[in-house]
Amino acid sequence: CNVTHIVANGADWFKSLGLGIDSGTKLFGASGRVARPGCWELPMGTPIREILEEHAGGMAEGYQLKGFLPGGASTDFLTPDHLDVPMEYETVMQAGSRMGTGTMIILDDRSCAVGMIANLEKFFARESCGFCTPCREGTGWLWRMMEKLVEGDARIEDIDMIDGVTRQIEGHTICALGDAAAWPIQGLIRHFRPELERRI
Repeated sequence: CNVTHIVANGADWFKSLGLGIDSGTKLFGASGRVARPGCWELPMGTPIREILEEHAGGMAEGYQLKGFLPGGASTDFLTPDHLDVPMEYETVMQAGSRMGTGTMIILDDRSCAVGMIANLEKFFARESCGFCTPCREGTGWLWRMMEKLVEGDARIEDIDMIDGVTRQIEGHTICALGDAAAWPIQGLIRHFRPELERRI
């Protein structure tokens, strides 16, 4: 959709729209318990804090930010410590995640991170086409293990085993669905391990 504007106004004009490394604009969004969930076209490099606080209106009344998936379901968690990270591909990757679609899924302080990721894993397991063995077998196994964690029917040592399985899926499939299923769990373990242990 930007091509006609670039042709009409020139590449330098388009580059000038970005605030940092990346050029132009992008659709950014926020869903979850924010005051105004939505989608906005903003310059590349817009800080996460601006997207959440100014455009999404901050957290809904009575809720605090616990973490967020910056690029949708197939990205790794970031935390409130990352609010000043600009939404740019390389910068978000350096922070430990991926920008992906730029549509953030917000995790609030009253929601269970384990249940949130179990729900995502159910989606990935159902979406696997079944062609690649690591994805076909791994996503279903991850979903079942996450359900066990939600129910408190797992063992502490299962956490490291789950992490190990995500590493066997990541990078071993033809398409990125396997990676997409692995990354949110890796972030869950890295940032919210105590919550996993409490569930057990």
